[in-house]
Amino acid sequence: MSTPGTGVEGRLDIRIGPARREVTISSSRPLAASRLFEGKTIDDTLGLVPLLFNVCGQAQRTAAVRAIESAQGTAAGVEVEHARDRLVQLETLREHLWRVLLEWPGFCGAAPASGSMSLLMGRIEAAKRAIDGQGTLCTRPGLDRPAGAGGALPRELGALRGIVAEHVLGIDPARWLDAGAPELSRWIAHTDTPAAQLLRFVYSRDWEAIGQTESHAMPALAAEALLAVLDGPDAAAFIAEPTLGEGSIETGPGARQQRHPLIVALRERHGQGLITRLAARLVEIAQITLDLPLGDADTPAGMAPGLAQLEAARGRLVHRVVLDGGRIQRYRILAPTEWNFGPDGPAVQALRGIAQVPPTGVRAQAELLIHAIDPCVGYKLEVEPA
Repeated sequence: MSTPGTGVEGRLDIRIGPARREVTISSSRPLAASRLFEGKTIDDTLGLVPLLFNVCGQAQRTAAVRAIESAQGTAAGVEVEHARDRLVQLETLREHLWRVLLEWPGFCGAAPASGSMSLLMGRIEAAKRAIDGQGTLCTRPGLDRPAGAGGALPRELGALRGIVAEHVLGIDPARWLDAGAPELSRWIAHTDTPAAQLLRFVYSRDWEAIGQTESHAMPALAAEALLAVLDGPDAAAFIAEPTLGEGSIETGPGARQQRHPLIVALRERHGQGLITRLAARLVEIAQITLDLPLGDADTPAGMAPGLAQLEAARGRLVHRVVLDGGRIQRYRILAPTEWNFGPDGPAVQALRGIAQVPPTGVRAQAELLIHAIDPCVGYKLEVEPA
């Protein structure tokens, strides 16, 4: 299941030495790519963002326009901000569903649920058009109100809820969210969707607790502290290997859902292991389908000019912009992959815990853990012989 690199987006090279319990991750991600914006106009920059970032492009566009608005001292209307948040959540839903319907089956030896994904993609795209049919929400800083009325949105969200209920969860999302650990066990045993199949596969191999970590969930990041490091001489080093005090930080669904009752129950039983991470993704699918906030996703801790923080599919995304008149003087981006796949981050800790022979067993577990933590780019996995 190792995925190839994607050209200019780079990749992660992950090497595991099971006998030595050693894990190394090196990255060829172009972390300074945002410097391409420097010297360009605001309009040109907002036009280039979707071309430069294919993964989580909506989150990148939203963070970019918000950082620029903050640097300008302008503010978008409340309805505009709400609409942007919905677009980011729809993108998160798409990313989660892609994993569950097209990639989870492969771990069980099943075929991708392409038909189900096609149905959902149609509804997600229709919902996006209902929110931002003219594509102006993230291209016009300071926009007062959305251009589209969004009248079709409730219908599209209702259709999404029905398709997720039938093809992903097997029951209504609201009912699934109310489930505790005993109900989840029954759901896994008696449901035949790709989501339930993978969880059943994991339990059948006693892998539910593999990959436990000592990482802390991403807290709110203070604006002043972010500005100090992103504007300082060590900005490049911090962006490549971010740290926050002692211990590693995890961001993404597992961190956002740390207080959801089902995730609390699973963590008490299995730690922050594989089954807990997989279930957190399903919790978010249900929440977004019901148009609910994503767990502990209140990201800003104080505001600062030229700074934007938001929760993307894989975790906390930060954009820092300094303007010189109508042009970009400095642009920095701090992405979730560098937190999760850093030198002693959650991925390294999780993979280090797999010391199993034969190496084929290590590979199968490692692929699942990498997938559950979910980097923004492709990766190559190498497992040393025992």
